[in-house]
Amino acid sequence: MRTPLAARIERLWRSASTLLPLMLMTLLAAFSWWVAQQALHALRGGAPKPAPQQPDYFLRDFRTRSYDAQGRPGALLSGAAMRHLPGDQTVRVEQPVLDVVDARGIVTHASARVGISNADGSNVQLLGDAQVRRTAPGALPLSIRSEFLNIFPDAQRVTSNRPTVVQRGAMRLAGNSLAFDGIAGTLSVQGGVRASLPPN
Repeated sequence: MRTPLAARIERLWRSASTLLPLMLMTLLAAFSWWVAQQALHALRGGAPKPAPQQPDYFLRDFRTRSYDAQGRPGALLSGAAMRHLPGDQTVRVEQPVLDVVDARGIVTHASARVGISNADGSNVQLLGDAQVRRTAPGALPLSIRSEFLNIFPDAQRVTSNRPTVVQRGAMRLAGNSLAFDGIAGTLSVQGGVRASLPPN
C-alpha cells in the first residue's frame, strides 16, 4: 500500500514529466537566440574596443632570413629588438639592418635607428639616420640618406618628405623631399635642391 507521501511524489513527477518537453524546448529556443545574437555581434564587429598598445611578442638581438621557393636565401633582417603591436598590426624594430639580394643580382642594404613595418611588409618606414644603399650590375651605386624614408619594397619605391641626400657615383643631390622608383629607374628630388655633379 502506497503512503500518502509516495502518492504525492508520483503526482509531482507526472506533472513535471508532462512539462519537461516544454521546458527543454524553451531552453533550446533561449540558447538558439543567444547563439544568434553572438553571431550577429561578431559579424557587426562588436562594440569598438581600444587598440591594445602592449606588444604580444618581443625579440631581442635577433636575425631572421627569408628563402624563395627554390630554397635560395633572400632577405636578411637583424635588429637590437623587435616588438609586434596587435592593435594596429605593426612591427617595430630597434636598430634594423636589412640586406636583400634579388634574382637580378641587385643588392639593397638599409638601416636606421627605428624601423616600422605594416602587417604584410608592403610598407616599411625608417626613422633616424635612415640609409638605403643599392648596387646593381652595370650601374653606379646609389645611396639615399634622410631622417625619414618611406619604403615600398614590392613596388621598389622610396619616398621622403624630409631633407634627403642622394648620391650616385660622384653625383650628389640634396633636397627637401624625395621620390625614387626602382622599377622605372626615375629619381625626383624637390625643394631647395642642391647638386654636385662630376666634372666632364
